[in-house]
Amino acid sequence: MRVLALLLLLAACTPDFAAPSDVTDLRVLAVQAEPPEARFDPDAGVAEPVKVDVLAVDPSRDAGPQSIQLQICGPTDSRRCDEGPVIDAGTVPLSFTLPSVDATALLANDDLAGFGGIRVQLSFTVDDGSPKGPVHGDKVIIYSSALPPCPPDAGIAPSRNRNPALTGVLLTVAGQDAGAFAPDASLTVGTEYGLRPVLADGGEEDYCTVDLRGEVLQLREQAHYAFFTAPGGEFDSDTADEPLDGGAPPDGLTRFTPHADAGTIWIVVRDGRGGESWLERSWTASPDAGVSPTRRSSGRGGRARPGPR
Repeated sequence: MRVLALLLLLAACTPDFAAPSDVTDLRVLAVQAEPPEARFDPDAGVAEPVKVDVLAVDPSRDAGPQSIQLQICGPTDSRRCDEGPVIDAGTVPLSFTLPSVDATALLANDDLAGFGGIRVQLSFTVDDGSPKGPVHGDKVIIYSSALPPCPPDAGIAPSRNRNPALTGVLLTVAGQDAGAFAPDASLTVGTEYGLRPVLADGGEEDYCTVDLRGEVLQLREQAHYAFFTAPGGEFDSDTADEPLDGGAPPDGLTRFTPHADAGTIWIVVRDGRGGESWLERSWTASPDAGVSPTRRSSGRGGRARPGPR
């Protein structure tokens, strides 16, 4: 009996860990570089400018983050500019243009010595005055001087990587079409919605690359999604891959349930080669007269999720 009582006590004291999709305070959700693969002239030692957008949000504070402290270096294991040559760019806004840099000057940390392009790491901190302090973010940009050759029979033209884009989100309820997840959508509290992100044409690119043996490979991207919600909603799955056949199950790639009268979600898409973008949707919700808006188990191992605050 004592053993049983001890087990029950431990179960009652098990902490309720928040899911990665739950955003309650300052977080960096994504960083987009445009282009994600930039042109570099090794003779002149300069590269084309790159536009950078940082998706940093803080639902706990009205203003949210406005700027970052940026450093530029070669890639490091810590993903911070704590070794090798470092360029200190100071304070920049969340959307800024990276100045043209001599990428070869940052090769000291590159284990691949520039193979497949020179990797330049952006390492930064974001601080909006939150009592929990600043958070770290990073992004690697590829600088290349030449396009990888494609086999003559590949049927694709050599090109640099482009960012994938999302054109919208489709909704289902109980496997039935419920239209598009429009900006400022009106939802029903306690209803589980299937979400299907919609990629723009060309969101998954065919491309050529060279492996370490010098052989040219023809590959195709597969888009990967990450889902995030401010307090007031719940995702049953934090991530999903774009189906290989382009379809989707009737209940979407993830399911979202609103538990409050308003909130915001973010969907980030990445192509696996450094390209990424995102879509943001704010929503309102009202109770369904026939459905009790009480919280349900999340399906994450039977753990209850924290309520909105």
